[in-house]
Amino acid sequence: MIVVGIRLRPSVISVGNINIDISFYTPRFPEKDSEVEAEGFSVSHGGGAANFATGISRLGIECGIVGCVGRDRFGMDAVASLKEEGVWTQNVLECDTETGTVGTIVERGGGTRTMIAWRGANRMLLEAVRRADLSGSRHVHISNVPREVFFEVMERKGKARVSFDPGGSAGLYDPEDLEGVDFILLNESELRKIVGDERGTGKLLAVAGTVVEKQGARGATLYMEGSVIRSPAFKADVVDTTGAGDAFDAGFVSALLYGNSLEAALRWGCAAAALKIQRKGAREGLPRLERLLSFLGGLEGEGCE
Repeated sequence: MIVVGIRLRPSVISVGNINIDISFYTPRFPEKDSEVEAEGFSVSHGGGAANFATGISRLGIECGIVGCVGRDRFGMDAVASLKEEGVWTQNVLECDTETGTVGTIVERGGGTRTMIAWRGANRMLLEAVRRADLSGSRHVHISNVPREVFFEVMERKGKARVSFDPGGSAGLYDPEDLEGVDFILLNESELRKIVGDERGTGKLLAVAGTVVEKQGARGATLYMEGSVIRSPAFKADVVDTTGAGDAFDAGFVSALLYGNSLEAALRWGCAAAALKIQRKGAREGLPRLERLLSFLGGLEGEGCE
């Protein structure tokens, strides 16, 4: 018997890292063999896939996550945080190692950051994907994963549409690896790592449906066969850029799932990122749907080109 009104699968599955972020806020980056006194310090939840899942859940889209945590306090807290945001955590694998951790130095002024990462339990992600059921979801988002994990997800995704944000793993991929991806979401440096130059979007369009280049303070540009769409960045007081790309991804994908145009999806992505960077940490500034729509409503005349 099927009970009407109860979903058996989330609309979106996010695949990738679940981390703890340890951040230091400093007036400047320390030189070698020197010490800089931090102006602030925070311990928060992070990881690209977890940030995306949180962001899109706040925007009203049901989302599950495939990821790994350690059997430690950080891991328990990370899963509890996701559950509090309404994220489905049935496919989170608990591992006999430490939860992934990222240390970040955030410089005052522009919010630029320098990171060092310990993958920890995230190294077991392939096993988590093999145990997970990806069928029945409308969309799968893959964030910063090794090649073998990417290929396993593509093999198991069923009919779901796919977005891929390569993040720090961009250098592992060649354009032909990304065949079948519907939306490639990446920044300028990641694009260069995959195609070798900034004008190489054609190499990606040959294998993927749409390429979105996230350009920071210059906004974002969407490329598809025969057309280019640009959206400006929106004015914001920059505090911390950590997680801005994940916020963009959540805004972009949620707009599409609500049936909006690609132009609107670019604006949603840029708006979500603008709201996020005004707060410390990867998730603190992730907007809820009402906040995002209110922000966009005050931006009349700042449309896409």
